[in-house]
Amino acid sequence: MKKVATLFIIICFGLVLTGIVRETRRAETLPTLAPSAPAPTHPNNFFDPRYFTPEYSVKKELWNEKICGAVVPHHLLAHQMIAEVFSKIQDAPPNLLILVGPNHKNIGSRILVSSLGWQTPFGTVEVDKEAVDYLLATHMVKQDDYAFSAEHSMGNLMPFVKYYLPNTKVVPIICHHDVSKKEAEQLAEHLSPLLKKGAVIVASVDFSHYLASQEAVQMDSETLKAIREKDWDRIFAMDNDHLDSPSALGILFFAMENMGITDFTVLDNTNSGILLGNDMIETTSYISMLFSKQKDS
Repeated sequence: MKKVATLFIIICFGLVLTGIVRETRRAETLPTLAPSAPAPTHPNNFFDPRYFTPEYSVKKELWNEKICGAVVPHHLLAHQMIAEVFSKIQDAPPNLLILVGPNHKNIGSRILVSSLGWQTPFGTVEVDKEAVDYLLATHMVKQDDYAFSAEHSMGNLMPFVKYYLPNTKVVPIICHHDVSKKEAEQLAEHLSPLLKKGAVIVASVDFSHYLASQEAVQMDSETLKAIREKDWDRIFAMDNDHLDSPSALGILFFAMENMGITDFTVLDNTNSGILLGNDMIETTSYISMLFSKQKDS
């Protein structure tokens, strides 16, 4: 009898031990939940504190109309011009800022967007992914985050965007040098619904390149004359002697025309030779502009 009881205890102990081993092995095979990683962003490669002095660089004058579009440089030597434009947009900050500029290296497809935000010393500039998806659905643009990683026509502006418009999301768009007038008109049409909802569009454009200061002044005069005469065939035939992105400029102007806004104000026009006080260097020229309309009463 004792032998039967002992055998029964041994069997029960074995069954319990087997169950414990099975549960232990099962627990070891269950996936562990890793802590959620932050969303990927473009790194803070563009900020230069030497060219970011908003506390004393901005000529702050009240702009009595609602700003709907603008042209800004992307060379940081012209940081005061960049700051002036964004400080004026700050008076009535939009929910969405559409940035259009050149794809300097012509990487990837002809017209590109990115869905990644940008790190800045003032926080991360967030991208409006719903607006990006809307543009992707038009099949005019392609997403290529890599192409934006070293593109200064976008990256140089992001610290200004976050500083002056901390709650505004962006849609970044870059264009190949040979994007046509027809493509610019079509993209401007696709942007109209976003603009009608209150978005502001900014063209990131530098003008004449690699010329002496006086030659740059002459080229800017020719470019502004063509703009005022709406001679877009001529503008789209221009090269770096006049500007680095006819398509970005055209998209802005066509989008404003679609909004019934045809007048613009030139805020400033200068070049690196003038800013540095050196007539002997090869220059880049800069023009800043604003498009605006009367504020709703």
